[in-house]
Amino acid sequence: MIWLDTHIHVSDLNPDGSKRVHMLADLLEVLDRCDEDLRFVISCDGHYNSLVKQQSDGMMIANRMVHELCQQAPDRLFGSCIVNPNYLDESLAMMDVAFGEWGFVQLGEMLPYMLDFVMDSDPVERLVRQAVACDVPVQVHLGTYWGYKMGASGHGMQHMEDLLGIHERVPEAKYVLAHMIGCPSTSLRAGAESRCISWADWFLDVLAGFFDEYPDNFWVEIRDFQCPALPHAVAEVPANRLLSGTDWTTRIGPPFQTYGTQFNVSEEDNPFPPKVASFVGFLQAAGASDETIERVGWRNAAELYRLTL
Repeated sequence: MIWLDTHIHVSDLNPDGSKRVHMLADLLEVLDRCDEDLRFVISCDGHYNSLVKQQSDGMMIANRMVHELCQQAPDRLFGSCIVNPNYLDESLAMMDVAFGEWGFVQLGEMLPYMLDFVMDSDPVERLVRQAVACDVPVQVHLGTYWGYKMGASGHGMQHMEDLLGIHERVPEAKYVLAHMIGCPSTSLRAGAESRCISWADWFLDVLAGFFDEYPDNFWVEIRDFQCPALPHAVAEVPANRLLSGTDWTTRIGPPFQTYGTQFNVSEEDNPFPPKVASFVGFLQAAGASDETIERVGWRNAAELYRLTL
């Protein structure tokens, strides 16, 4: 089975800033050893996010790194374009290149908590309207869980409120709710996990209460397939609006961790075998049909990004 993950962060730099000289080969090795036919939608990570925040040309530097990887592995890697609304003109120019010349398939991940902006704002409205014109979805960060002293990245209800605000401004846009279905990482320090709360059920309740019916332009990413809220998501989110978006990163390695390793967890400590088969098992246990599993695995993403796989 094809498995297309919509939320992958990569960097061709090691933590010390040195270049990963075999970045493409090391990344494709992860795809090759997966138990299914794996494809990635990738965006930048690490040092590149700092560049995007700190300098107006940082977006071009970061997205070019992604483009060069995608260009060398067509049909296996697809680009997602990061922008910083604090540099509005440069962001619009970046989108022209990414979507007009490079064939990127998504705007995002939009990172208000990291880049110091608000989704429900005039600059972001301009960017989202440009995404509509380019016919690409907008991937918006939602805090997956609230954690003890976690900081702004975990302020899930604020993020949801902000998302609903930009949706009211641009209701015709397509929104990908990044890592909405998830739970605390098992690697949290002893005792802290008991003070961490998944937002997943609350997010689903907000959508059910805010809209008369499920919004057709909201796609929900599943980050952690073992999340206790997965049956809730399978029951309430239309089968054609669920995506696999695990937030897998290249922060450890190379060799990089096996795909299926939970975000921010060592492969040795992963709470289940890191493979697509584990994800399928969790979906089956949550009540997903074979058709729904295929949709989560790749078909919904292929339709959303207009890909022929």
